[in-house]
Amino acid sequence: MPQKTTVILQDEVYEYLVKKVGRRKISETINKILTKHLFTSKKSMFGADPWLTTEGLRDEEEPHESP
Repeated sequence: MPQKTTVILQDEVYEYLVKKVGRRKISETINKILTKHLFTSKKSMFGADPWLTTEGLRDEEEPHESP
């Protein structure tokens, strides 16, 4: 359920939002911006750890070793 709160914006930020999205969509726009920055999506397996890279992965065109 949505919660009401007061957000104090700088004059320049408010004027920009009014020009860009209009007065009635400021709250929705702020929610989108905050959601994007606060709840980042998870990266793929290769972006999880800096030491984990795609280097050294076997090329599928190479013949596989026999067991």
